[in-house]
Amino acid sequence: MSTERAWVIGLPSDQWTRSLVDDIRSASGRARKAEPGDRLDIARFEALATRLEQAALSRVDARRIHVACPQGGQTLLFGQDPGGWSPGLPTDIVDAASTLAATGLVPVLVVGPCAPGDTDAAFVGAADSPADTWKADDSVFGGRAVEARFRAQIAETLDPGIERRVPISPSGINNAIVTEILREFVAAKPGKARVDAPVEYRDGSKSAHRFPLRALPMLADLPPASLELRFALLSIRHTEMDAVVHGAWLRNAEISRPRPAAMTDDLVYDISRRQLDELCRNESHVRLHIYQTGLETAVVGFYRALTLHLMRFPGSVSVQPMYYVAPRKPKKTFTERGGDRGAGEKSGGGSRNPRNRGGAAYSASDRIVDSALDRSPVVAESSTFRKGTVWTA
Repeated sequence: MSTERAWVIGLPSDQWTRSLVDDIRSASGRARKAEPGDRLDIARFEALATRLEQAALSRVDARRIHVACPQGGQTLLFGQDPGGWSPGLPTDIVDAASTLAATGLVPVLVVGPCAPGDTDAAFVGAADSPADTWKADDSVFGGRAVEARFRAQIAETLDPGIERRVPISPSGINNAIVTEILREFVAAKPGKARVDAPVEYRDGSKSAHRFPLRALPMLADLPPASLELRFALLSIRHTEMDAVVHGAWLRNAEISRPRPAAMTDDLVYDISRRQLDELCRNESHVRLHIYQTGLETAVVGFYRALTLHLMRFPGSVSVQPMYYVAPRKPKKTFTERGGDRGAGEKSGGGSRNPRNRGGAAYSASDRIVDSALDRSPVVAESSTFRKGTVWTA
């Protein structure tokens, strides 16, 4: 058996140790100022801290004082000055570090994860049973199956009989489907209580903010707008939209960075809450046309922020989703295909696969089941868009 043990180890206060401690302190300060998802300074801090810990562990003649393992919180000992140590350190760690610093040594807190001994762990209960398998009807496939699964998932989240709240999982789902179905379930239902649903993404990350469902009495009639603006949800996604929008709601360079998906969702949510508050501050009603493309984390974060803003300030804003429709590629002529048909190619009306019938002319976002969308395309400056259902309350 093994257990964790912690020591405060004293290293000689030589030039190498002092320089390494200064570098760790600098990297820690830069890491705290880093933008979400930027791990460059965090990785540098971790590498330097590991080097210091390894130096302390490898010095077999170093003085070491056994302390209890810290239970969370910051546990940084930056040199011999107690003013540079993390606030809130346990008393035994502070006493041990002070003792070593008083003798001219540099204290280093080290935790050994696999020391001899038994680990005391309380029984937390059995693991949750696996979720039931979901299977689409035989007549439902492709984009319709994706939509049906997402709708069934949210319906399960709203089920009062479940023991634990099933999270919304929007990963890999077309942005129009996500927007329309969330709009459907955000609408309040008579006699039904509001439910705050967790959001979890394919990478296992979970948003810090739950999505309120059955939360708003959605309106069909839009009030007169004192300010009307058109925004691309995310900049530099489809440059064709630049001719029809006033600007971009989110900066692509800031949002599309490598980070856990839920962290991007939370970042979009925080930015959107601030921007909605600022836009509506001195206006009676703001009408936004949001020209959307993919990135489900941006879609979920924005519409969660919109929902909570409308719950706090009803009638202050309405949003008209505008879904970009990519132009169809022209079919290649007989000459462009190379002249001769391949050995396995047949003449006739195309694929015999029933899943492809009638699907070539439409994307998944055009096949939303039971939707009240205005399906007539909106053409602006040679770009084509499709209106979604308005969000307002």
